[in-house]
Amino acid sequence: MRRFSAVASFFIIACQDPTTESVDTTVCASGTRWVGGDEESANMNPGEACIACHSRGEGPSFTLAGTVYDESRQADDCYGSVGATVEITDAKGKVVKLGLVDSGSFYSHESLTMPYTAKVIRDGVESKMLTPQSNGDCNACHTVSGVSGAPGRILAP
Repeated sequence: MRRFSAVASFFIIACQDPTTESVDTTVCASGTRWVGGDEESANMNPGEACIACHSRGEGPSFTLAGTVYDESRQADDCYGSVGATVEITDAKGKVVKLGLVDSGSFYSHESLTMPYTAKVIRDGVESKMLTPQSNGDCNACHTVSGVSGAPGRILAP
């Protein structure tokens, strides 16, 4: 039995994701923080301006990307919300529904006609963005404190 425990412990340690770390919920409400730097992953760098970084020629191009949180004052790299959907409606009425990856981030390669409107939906409850936008780099404005009129992070209802 003791030998099995040692082997099991080895596999648990060896299989942990080296790009994340568990942190106190006073640091990140989710209890998880990205520590993988620029390691390629759909979960990389939650809260940071996705398109600004991806437009430098590394990684895929996005037309729209951001991170949804459950609490407003979450630092960059804190994992965000789960179980919500981001719904984008472009100027021509095209609707794009985006699920969240494990880090709470969402992204799209879909062609969109600007400006667009956005809402976050969870458990049938909606949180709508009040002003149509032309910048698809959602985290560029939805920072910890918010810039360009954004109230802070994108929040799930």
